[in-house]
Amino acid sequence: MTQQVRRALGRFPVLAGVILLVGVSGALSSSAATDPATPPLAPLQGATSAHQSLAHTCVFPDPAGERPVTMDVQATLPKVVQTGKPVQVKDFSLTFTIGEGALGAVAEVAGGATVELTAANEDKKTPVPVSLTIPVTKVPATGELKLVATGTVPDIVLNVPSELRLSTGAPSLALTTAETPLKPITCGQAPDQKTLLGSVTLLPLGKPEPGPGKPGEPKKPGAGARSADDVHASALYPIALQPFELQGTSTITKLGAFARLKPAFMVNAVWHVDLENTEGPGKITGSVMMPPSTVTFLGFGFVPITATMELLPEDYATGNHIIDVDGVSIPEPEGSSTVLTPLKVYGKLSGVTINGVGLDVGDNCLTAEPIKINLRGEKYGMFTGGVVRTDPKWTDPAYRDFTLPPFSGCGVKEDLDSLLTGMASGPGNQACVGVNQVGLPWDLERKCPNVDPPVARR
Repeated sequence: MTQQVRRALGRFPVLAGVILLVGVSGALSSSAATDPATPPLAPLQGATSAHQSLAHTCVFPDPAGERPVTMDVQATLPKVVQTGKPVQVKDFSLTFTIGEGALGAVAEVAGGATVELTAANEDKKTPVPVSLTIPVTKVPATGELKLVATGTVPDIVLNVPSELRLSTGAPSLALTTAETPLKPITCGQAPDQKTLLGSVTLLPLGKPEPGPGKPGEPKKPGAGARSADDVHASALYPIALQPFELQGTSTITKLGAFARLKPAFMVNAVWHVDLENTEGPGKITGSVMMPPSTVTFLGFGFVPITATMELLPEDYATGNHIIDVDGVSIPEPEGSSTVLTPLKVYGKLSGVTINGVGLDVGDNCLTAEPIKINLRGEKYGMFTGGVVRTDPKWTDPAYRDFTLPPFSGCGVKEDLDSLLTGMASGPGNQACVGVNQVGLPWDLERKCPNVDPPVARR
């Protein structure tokens, strides 16, 4: 068992074969949420609506500081579930009521939230991290701000008749404005509150199906069959991580351009460990909020050009600007990991000027297809971060560089697709992202080369 897994499992106790966590995706739900003032949806047959209101103290960016925040929790819980079947929590949402002025002079915000449920069975407990998304919400000039977050609760499986109790922990929020991400907001739960969201009864329902072979003959596992212990051992166990700061760079070979990307944040980060083989591959998931970055270069080698580049998720047309990360973590002997992270993002251009003169590319100037970027990082610390990048020296050609696709939809008064494609699109481009846990100093092993501008340009 690797050192990192020992550290992780030392922090988060496992339910010793009783509660299994499966189907944890880490992806954010994009469905719209309802206001808690409206009646909840009618529960499914055999289900019940759960609601609780919890008081918190949250730390907002200066000068606001600590402020009281109320979090309303809504969910639909099944009343009875057969042992060995997944307990599915439906319609899960959090509504945060934030006092006036906590976010300063901000017109609108969006982002994500993380909350940790606790699944308890008798005296055994395990954390169930839940990732949620907050859609773009206008901040009122006066009065309270309500932010509604929705997400999917991982399935929970119990193999013995019992009662599963779900309790709600303190949340954290990561919000971004149109300009830049805000500092992550951490919250502490007020004491002496009823945190139990609800309970589910687990019963051995139905009759067992007859197996092959003669009565009384020892059963042989069939192809693909797994015992309860096997399922538990091979389940990916989710370990919630702290938010991370991101610093990145990129080069576009055809332009000869080098860009330092604006600082970004990754929230809802979860490390998924294979309990059957802790020295085998696991997963790392999270949600990245990346603000637009300004790029300056010489077009055709001599024309000064400035543009704003924004990276958008594949479903950007729905209004979502959060990029989901779904990578692989491979443990290394010394305790760190090798991380492989594939990304598919659209590149959007705006604010283009050529030799100081504005070029009206319009509001829909994007790459014609997603940019496929495969990032690799060695000696990566799952709790602290590291560097993931393309590199011409990597053995696998998929991680050596990335191709910038042609542009489409550019130009208001004239078609500029060919111009921009001819200048920028093509293979051989490089990308690097430094990942650092919020609160830690930016040590060199977690920084991309040349991510800091020269002193004269700071």
